Amino acid sequence: MELDYVKYIRGKVGHDAINLTGVNVLIVDESNRVLLQRRGTFPYKWGLIGGITELGESLEQTAVRETKEETGLDVEELKLLGTTSGKECYICFPNGDKAYFITIGYYTKNFSGELKIDGLETKELKFFSCKKLPQDIPASHKMMLDIYYNKVNGS
Repeated sequence: MELDYVKYIRGKVGHDAINLTGVNVLIVDESNRVLLQRRGTFPYKWGLIGGITELGESLEQTAVRETKEETGLDVEELKLLGTTSGKECYICFPNGDKAYFITIGYYTKNFSGELKIDGLETKELKFFSCKKLPQDIPASHKMMLDIYYNKVNGS
């Protein structure tokens, strides 16, 4: 039986602010472009692939699972990129739920499969160069992209 961790916690604390641990995955193609997802759920923006870690799940397992769910791709050789946290990573959802996201970023150039869009959580998937990123990206995702392009890749 799989437990929906967020629903479980919300059942105990209501709309109060909580910390949520999750992952972002930067899938990088041969042209050094990063795959972004136009989300079909709040916050309806372009962003990195990723999601919340379920109870008992490792961060790497979360990265693999969320990538498969959101893109249809399989990823391997995940490399630790960095973390984001703090006030810049706060979000208040339309239903009143409040959360501070603690996010661990990974990147990989080793992926396989066909891109699949579910039409619900994911509305569009597209690779972007660092110079042509969409404007409407969450602040925490911009921070992760900056880590990759300025510190890891140096472009």
